[in-house]
Amino acid sequence: MENERKGNGIFLGVVGVATLIVAIIGASFAYFSIQASSEEGAVELQAYSFNASLSMSRIDDAAGKDLIPVNPTGTVPGASAPDNTNLAYAVNVATNKCVDKNGFAVCALYEVTVSNDSDAPLTLNGVIKTLANTAAGSSSEPFSNLQYRLATKSGDAYTIDATGHNIIVSGSDEVSLGDAITVPAKSGETPGSYTMYVIVYLNDNGDQSQEMGASYSGQIIFTSSGTANQLTGTFGV
Repeated sequence: MENERKGNGIFLGVVGVATLIVAIIGASFAYFSIQASSEEGAVELQAYSFNASLSMSRIDDAAGKDLIPVNPTGTVPGASAPDNTNLAYAVNVATNKCVDKNGFAVCALYEVTVSNDSDAPLTLNGVIKTLANTAAGSSSEPFSNLQYRLATKSGDAYTIDATGHNIIVSGSDEVSLGDAITVPAKSGETPGSYTMYVIVYLNDNGDQSQEMGASYSGQIIFTSSGTANQLTGTFGV
């Protein structure tokens, strides 16, 4: 598991404000709270507890291998639909997930799970934030063709979104992870959870020799709607 964060705290309606912050590297959530006191005899408001965590792990077989460009929608000769495109074949059919027949990495597959041990559902908006995008040398260039696609899983099979999204965007270090997600509240003693899959790859865009040897690191960040509360996981290619 590459990154795991967990926090516990109290949110007080109207009379309290709490901000939840996740450290990029290190221990647990830090809380900064401001509470207003009520006058004697004022109506008391019931508080609810907040407890959420994010776990993120890379689940392909390509870690440590050199990443090469791939045409995600190109077809694999002799493969059967729906897994006859390069990306679908790499995650669903290939003996070593995300590794081509020559031993090169064609993608990185991440499993991201948010757990909710509180009594109320959470609505979260996700982004990928670039931390570093570094060229191999002075005559090379950093990545400009990194993309991601979301996927869902049923049994052992992944269904990949039809649209790829650029991770490197001019003028911004963040790209959206799509629509907001809702993490259900806990049921009894069982936390609610939401799991998503993110596939990162180098989109084939002609001559990309200048990107050879480049390195990238980023974060997946979820922020709760209406507040500054965040859950963060770090990854790299």
